[in-house]
Amino acid sequence: MSPKISVVVPFRAAGEHLAGCLESLAGQTLRDLEVIMVDDGAADGAVAVAEAFARRDGRFALVPHTDPAAGPARNTGVRHAEGRYLAFADGEDALPPYAYELLVATLESTGSDIAGGNVMCLDDEGVWQSWLHAEPYAATARSTHISHQPTLLQDRTVWNKVFRRSFWEAHQFEFPAMQYGDLTVAMETHVLASSVDVLDATVYFWRHHPGAYDRERQELGDIIDRMAALGMVRRVLRDRAPELLPAHDMYALDLDVRALVHALPAASEQERRRLVGLGAELVAEADPAAASGLEAIKRLELHLLGERMLPELLEVLRFEEGGLDEVPLVAKGRFRQRWYARYPFFGDPHRGVPDEVYDVTDEFELWTRVERAGWDGDVLTIEGFAHFARLDVSSAHDSRIRMWLRDSRTGQEVRLDVERTRCPEATARSGQALVSYEWSGFAVRVDPEALRDGEEWRTAAWELYAEVTTAGHKAVRRVTAAAPRVRWTAARQPAEHVAVQPADGDDGFAVHVKASRAVLTGFRRTGGVLELTGWTNRALGAGAAIMAARRHGGTEVFGDVTVRPAAVTPAAEGTGFSFTATLPLDGLLSIPDDADAGAPGEGAADEGEGKRAGDGAGERTGDGVGERGDDGAGEHTDENVPHVTPGRAHLLDAIDWDIRLSGEGGPLRLTMAGHLAEARFAWRGREFVVTRTAYGNLRGIERGFRPVVTQAGWDAEGRLTLTGTYADPEERPERLVLRCSRSGEAHEVPLTWDDDRFTAAFTPARLPVFGTDLPLAEGAWDLIAPTRAGDVAVVAERAGIPALPEWRRVGTHEFEVGVHQTDAVQIHSRPALSEDERGRHAQRLLQQNDYPVYLRSALSDVVVFDSYNASQYSCNPRALYEELAKRRPDLECVWISQDGQFAVEGEARTVQAGTREHYRTLARARYVVTNYGAPYWFAKRPGQTYLQTWHGAPLKRLGYDLKDMPYRRTEKLDWIQREVPRWDYLLSPSPFATDVMRRAFHYSGEVLETGYPRNDVMSAPEWQRVGADIRKRLGIPEGKKVVLYAPTWRDDEHHNPDRRGFHLELDLETMRRALGEDHVLLLRAHYLITDRAHLASDDFVIDVTRYPDISDLYMASDVLVTDYSSAMFDYAVLGRPMVFYTYDLERYRDHVRGFYVDLEAEAPGPLVATSEEVAEAVREAPDLEDEYSGRYDDFFVKYCPHDDGDASARVIDQVFPG
Repeated sequence: MSPKISVVVPFRAAGEHLAGCLESLAGQTLRDLEVIMVDDGAADGAVAVAEAFARRDGRFALVPHTDPAAGPARNTGVRHAEGRYLAFADGEDALPPYAYELLVATLESTGSDIAGGNVMCLDDEGVWQSWLHAEPYAATARSTHISHQPTLLQDRTVWNKVFRRSFWEAHQFEFPAMQYGDLTVAMETHVLASSVDVLDATVYFWRHHPGAYDRERQELGDIIDRMAALGMVRRVLRDRAPELLPAHDMYALDLDVRALVHALPAASEQERRRLVGLGAELVAEADPAAASGLEAIKRLELHLLGERMLPELLEVLRFEEGGLDEVPLVAKGRFRQRWYARYPFFGDPHRGVPDEVYDVTDEFELWTRVERAGWDGDVLTIEGFAHFARLDVSSAHDSRIRMWLRDSRTGQEVRLDVERTRCPEATARSGQALVSYEWSGFAVRVDPEALRDGEEWRTAAWELYAEVTTAGHKAVRRVTAAAPRVRWTAARQPAEHVAVQPADGDDGFAVHVKASRAVLTGFRRTGGVLELTGWTNRALGAGAAIMAARRHGGTEVFGDVTVRPAAVTPAAEGTGFSFTATLPLDGLLSIPDDADAGAPGEGAADEGEGKRAGDGAGERTGDGVGERGDDGAGEHTDENVPHVTPGRAHLLDAIDWDIRLSGEGGPLRLTMAGHLAEARFAWRGREFVVTRTAYGNLRGIERGFRPVVTQAGWDAEGRLTLTGTYADPEERPERLVLRCSRSGEAHEVPLTWDDDRFTAAFTPARLPVFGTDLPLAEGAWDLIAPTRAGDVAVVAERAGIPALPEWRRVGTHEFEVGVHQTDAVQIHSRPALSEDERGRHAQRLLQQNDYPVYLRSALSDVVVFDSYNASQYSCNPRALYEELAKRRPDLECVWISQDGQFAVEGEARTVQAGTREHYRTLARARYVVTNYGAPYWFAKRPGQTYLQTWHGAPLKRLGYDLKDMPYRRTEKLDWIQREVPRWDYLLSPSPFATDVMRRAFHYSGEVLETGYPRNDVMSAPEWQRVGADIRKRLGIPEGKKVVLYAPTWRDDEHHNPDRRGFHLELDLETMRRALGEDHVLLLRAHYLITDRAHLASDDFVIDVTRYPDISDLYMASDVLVTDYSSAMFDYAVLGRPMVFYTYDLERYRDHVRGFYVDLEAEAPGPLVATSEEVAEAVREAPDLEDEYSGRYDDFFVKYCPHDDGDASARVIDQVFPG
């Protein structure tokens, strides 16, 4: 019998995420499926994962395919499909467990040809709404059509849908062999479908790669394919649905044509002419009104493109690189005032761009947000802010705020008295520098009595609205509340069975009055049964039952209910009834597990009412994801399949259940009594959570085991203590892990246990990092529990979320305990800046108002040091500081620190970047020493000496020499024009480097060709003893050989100016198999890398990226493995073997970056292209010294002639005489 649904999965670009995608398919609650994995040229590792899934689960099949394009690969998969329904997934994405069951069920109910659902974006940091799908999937609409719902023109993807197979075959749909081919199929299927089911439920998690969609990095072929796809869609619409063309043109101009525009700066002149021709034709073809609803800057781009004004268009794009936040505005008109942005060519009679192109009046979006909600006695207090974007509110007199609550059903309004409050965080978080929102704050008080309907309490949702008037601009908006602590604010009970519940839903903040008809007052687990007790206002009749249904569809589970008259009944409710209901836990397990053994916990003691702990009984029988059952699935034992657990994206594992009473008069939603605490019950290797929704209703959650934080607090010494419970009856993790998903950095936090309760205590301001105590680095840190099932997210009990500690200063930083993805715990860290220092606007005021005053003060005998943009105590600045401290104690030394992530030896002060003291110190310092560069606002004074030490000998092309490379770069070169004129001295390690840097930076000043001070330590007599000490500090056993792997960053992983990725190409398992017995591998990612996967250190691999100074690691190692890093020049001082892992040599050399050195001819070690060759070369390292001795000597003489241990002294003699 054929499966119900076939899922086609091409996986060429899936990489390490393929296992997660396939696990999410294996774990679908719709078990009757087949998964057709199409090998369209994937790497060997991904193919091995796919093969393992095919072996372990009979529903998975691997199909070979030779064309690397996604479209033909999908066509191949379709030809192998046998299901009655058809779906697609990309191998790096994932689906929630209920996705296909929900989509197929709605198709079987309505008879539509397509069912589609909402999409969330997913990365290692979190989950958020896909902007592409937000509007089309804002609300559920069954049996609709794109002609009735034109927002579906934005629904350009195929993987968030299920197609009826007969519909697909009747129209013989095929994906074209081109980029953006899914756009053509998505639109054509929408147009030709008889009807479509649109579901607001999330059915797909779309993996987001930073920079993957950056318009300026698109290749010409991609742009041409994109425009061709647009043409194909437009022809379909013209022939089949011409009424949709205006809406289509608006989306096309906004998304696709603008992508073409932003590809122009990096294109060649020939490419630019072709792109402008294509774009101008599309602009001319589009509906005349299509651009009218776009932002002014987009209208300006499209106007210039349509007029083929290429030089002006390029100037506008250069202007945009500086940001649009600080563009001045001009008001015109006396009575109906309009606002215009002074973008390029505004009011220029020669260019003749109409003024209306610059009109930004409709872009003054009203931002409203509730920051806090809580109870002051019996009165609800609500605090937040409300302001227009780009309109100043530096005084309470700059705007007027009116607020009210509106009954969503009747429209009745309750006016609220508004107290204006300061809200400096509104400005700091806005990310702009032009205006202040300091007095945009509000506070209102809501007396629940004002929400009564006469003498009665009536169920109602009172939505919060704000009207804001600023500078003649007025608007009304529903107030939202993004802060999780607001979402879970507790209810108050003004009368029995009546609750007043503040809550934030998808549409905004509201105060809900609930006159409950059914209340849950207690629950417990007895054996395999969940028993619920409570009160209802009606008898329910002979057909009374308790009903549990998955929130997103699926089989309903029914249980028995006993109803009897209540002992105490409120008079206003008439006669009330108490009830006892039971539900089988087996029925609440959506994902099959090995259930051969008897039900765990049978005969166990009752759990009590609302007990917080787990059940303490039960036998764990597997992870419950895609295992066993009667579908051909086998046990998950294949070593090629990494076990995928919820971890950071823990929502992928959770299934929500609605539990209601049913009987005469229809179903009754159960309100959870205020005194009940959340509880978690272990059952067949998973847990079932009894908890509440944000609106106070009963909610069940089926998921893998999670540690649950029930309380968090600080002590006077800055120690943070988290306590909670863990329902898994068999495991007690030894530690939690704080992990920064962006950088991959991690810190361990030990756990202590008392039965099923745990305690984690640590001081975020002092965490050990290679022997030094440092504060938790700025950012969001997920709290993870390593378990035998994998890493799982630590979550917070929902009722306790509002009480989680807010920002608290400890030492140099501030910390906050929060949640994301509903309830997953995160620790947030940031440097402790004052209100007038935090945010871009505060920094602009410091630069405009305070820094000029400091510049008028006398210079002091102060030396400011900055290494790698104030991120390290290392490199040439460190070596010079340590030499200077010995020779010139009369000079005060100050280190600038971006985030407090290093400790300085000696007597130097450390100053936090961005503080007032930072500006004061840089203004008054007589000397500035940096290997990177000064802040853009730095104004070098007469009498100041600026020493640029640089940070590596030039193997790779630098500066202006990059202009000739074919690769379209993300970073710009305008920093050179600002930075180089400041230099009084530039350090160079060799004549070769001097020539290169003079040319690359257009530098004509003084060069100190002294050698690099940072290498002095490696020429000192005691360098081997220092290396041995470093090995001990790293915990490396005696007798082990140490391999240091230090690759450089990749320009084509430079996602945007603030984010650089790193993909580990070296196969660590290959290295472990070959070298693990007698070697240790140190991994050192480049200092510019901001985004990389977490690497757990073990007895073979140690992640030393955070180690303070790489020079120590050089001395601790026996062999260096690198690629194109300048580390090779430094390591040559030691004379130890080097291996060059150059897997992408041709692309990097000829396309991406370019070299000054003929690496193949001059490298003092072998160039290898595979991990196996790396391992072999490392194993043969002793022989390399003899084989490459001649090259090594030549290399050292040419590139390291001054590295004799005295470079620091030579620099001090010339720059700091005295």
